[in-house]
Amino acid sequence: MATPVTVATFNTENLFTRYNFRGEKTGKDEKGKTVYRPYTAKEFERAVKDGFILDPDVFKTTLKPVRKLTGRALRGVKAHVVGLQEVESLDTLKKFNRDYLTKSTKFKYQVLIDGNDQRYIDVGLMSKLPIDFIRTHQFRKKKYTPIFARDCLEVHIKVGAKTLPIFVNHFTSMMRGRAKTRYRREGQSKEIIKILKERFGEDFGDHDFIILGDLNDYMEPDDTKSSGIRSLLLSDQMENVIDRLPEPERWTHYYKGDKSHRQLDYILLSRSLAEKNAGVLPVIERRGQPKRVNRPGEPPRVKKFFKEVTGGKKASDHCPVAITLKV
Repeated sequence: MATPVTVATFNTENLFTRYNFRGEKTGKDEKGKTVYRPYTAKEFERAVKDGFILDPDVFKTTLKPVRKLTGRALRGVKAHVVGLQEVESLDTLKKFNRDYLTKSTKFKYQVLIDGNDQRYIDVGLMSKLPIDFIRTHQFRKKKYTPIFARDCLEVHIKVGAKTLPIFVNHFTSMMRGRAKTRYRREGQSKEIIKILKERFGEDFGDHDFIILGDLNDYMEPDDTKSSGIRSLLLSDQMENVIDRLPEPERWTHYYKGDKSHRQLDYILLSRSLAEKNAGVLPVIERRGQPKRVNRPGEPPRVKKFFKEVTGGKKASDHCPVAITLKV
């Protein structure tokens, strides 16, 4: 009998515990609030090289309300296993699990291996089910350059009598321009396919596995070649399960720059796993999104927010995405 398991992905947006991006404290203003002098570029570079900056005041007053929302959003998808992006460290992940998840939603196992990102934002995984095997792919290179911007973290989860391989990813950002950075995501997509062929053979879709994470790109409606993740999304060996939803319901991220709602977060099931779970729909938790996702003059994208969401507080700029599968 197949064992049901809920698998999720969530970009937690800067899940840090020790960074202080505000700068040096210089005193109080007339209302008694702390005033900060922003770090210069050289000071910040030196701080990153020499060590992190512990600032309990900033953590307590700034991060705690936000992280409560992050925890609430994650609790909303009721996952057994979740792949995470933008996590500072394993200790940070353990602290988040301990402090911001309830007794029934805590995860027994946490995994994170420091990756390639210069901002120290890594991919990780939390699981209520036992972990059988872990492998990092951060050392794969093209000449001298790492292929994965962070890592492609491979974690095998024990689901009943079976083992389910999950590959957690966070592809290169579009921040420097989608066209300029497309080649990085193309390389990362092709490398994942190479890993799958090495692991399972040419017909890798015949085996159960999941690719998930923030892939930082999307497909155009007319299927142009502007996307860096086409080789993954157009592969007949796996399925993007969010495509099972109506097109207006597929977005997982709102970019305020061009006021766009797009899917950046993915759960790709192998063909084998997708066929076993035909018709099963994913869940996208949007109640922790910033209120700006509802654009004036348009039907609301989110009809109900968590009550703690305000103009400056949100769970993340990404939505948790989950699906319940029989393995």
